[in-house]
Amino acid sequence: MKPAPIPKNEPERLASLQDMLLLSTPDEELFDRVTRTTKRVFDAPIVLVSLIDAQRQWFKSCIGLDMRETGRDISFCGHAVAEDEMLVIPDTKADPRFADNPLVTGAPHIRFYAGRPVRNLAGYPVGTLCVIDQKPRPFEQAERELLDDLASWVESGFRERELSETQRSILTELQVARHESLTDPMLGIWNRRAAMELLTRECGHAMRYGQPLSLLVVDVDHFKRVNDTYGHPAGDAVLVEIARKLRVNARPVDAVGRYGGEEFLVLLPDTTTTQATGIAERLRSAVESLEIATPDANIRCTISVGLASCEQGQNPCTPTDLIMRADAALLAAKRLGRNRVIFDGQPV
Repeated sequence: MKPAPIPKNEPERLASLQDMLLLSTPDEELFDRVTRTTKRVFDAPIVLVSLIDAQRQWFKSCIGLDMRETGRDISFCGHAVAEDEMLVIPDTKADPRFADNPLVTGAPHIRFYAGRPVRNLAGYPVGTLCVIDQKPRPFEQAERELLDDLASWVESGFRERELSETQRSILTELQVARHESLTDPMLGIWNRRAAMELLTRECGHAMRYGQPLSLLVVDVDHFKRVNDTYGHPAGDAVLVEIARKLRVNARPVDAVGRYGGEEFLVLLPDTTTTQATGIAERLRSAVESLEIATPDANIRCTISVGLASCEQGQNPCTPTDLIMRADAALLAAKRLGRNRVIFDGQPV
C-alpha cells in the first residue's frame, strides 16, 4: 500500500480547511442532497463528501458507510487531494498502490473509486466528492464530466457556507463597532447620540400606538465643587458610580444615557407620569444613599431630576418638546434647592 503524498502547500491547506469550521459538524442538507443525487446518477452503493484533515479523512456527507472517518494514511481521497485532480481507479486490486489497502482487503471492500477534489473559497483542495463501488467498473468521459459537475455543486456549497460565516463575522464586528460608537466609553451607558436616537424612535412609537412615554433629565448636584475639591479623577469616579446606580435601579426596558457633562437622560417607554414619578424618586434616593470611595475621601452626592411625559391626547410627543419640558423641570428642581424630582414645573 502506498500512502498518499503530502501536498507542498499542506500547512496553508490545513489552515484554510480549519478556517472553514466544517470538520466534525452535524449533517447538512446542502451536502446530503449532493450525495443522494450522485448515488442516483451513478447507481453506486457508496458516495462521500470527504475532508482531508492532518491525520484523518472525515466524511461531511456519507451514504453507504457506517463509519464517519478513517485514517488519512489509508484514504483514497488523500491521493486525489495531493494530486489535485480527478482520481479514477477502475479496479483497485489491479492497482499496486491500493491492492493491499485495508479498505480493499477488508470492509467496505472497495473495488472501484472515482474522486474529484473539491476546493474551498481560498482555492485549496480540502477534500473530494467520491463514488465507490464494491465491484470493478469502467468510468467513461461522460461520467467524469458528470462527477465534475456534481463536485462543483459541493464547491458552491462550501462557498455559500463560507460566505455566510464571513458575513456573520463581519456583521458581528459591525455590531460591536456600532455599539462602541453609541456607548460612552467611561460610563458604559448610551452616549448622547444613541440616547437621542432612542428618544426619537420611542417618540414615534408612542405617537403611533397611543402609548405614554416619559423622560427624565438628571443632573449631579454641585458636581463642579467635586471636581474643584477632589480633582477630575474623583469626579470621573463619581460619574461612573452614579451611572451604575441609575442603570441598576432603572427597569430593564428603560434606557440610560449620558446627555453631556454631568447630565443624564433616562428614557421610560410606555410609562405614565405617575409611574415615572415613582421611578424618578427611586433613582434619586438610590444616588442619595451612595457613598463613593476615592483616594482622598468618601464622596456623597445628590441628583436633581426633571420629568416630562406625553400621554395620549395631552401633549405633543416629540424629542424637542420632551427635552424642553424636562429641562425646564430640572431648572425648577435646582431653584427649589436640588436633590428633588420636579414634574414639568410641579414638585413631586
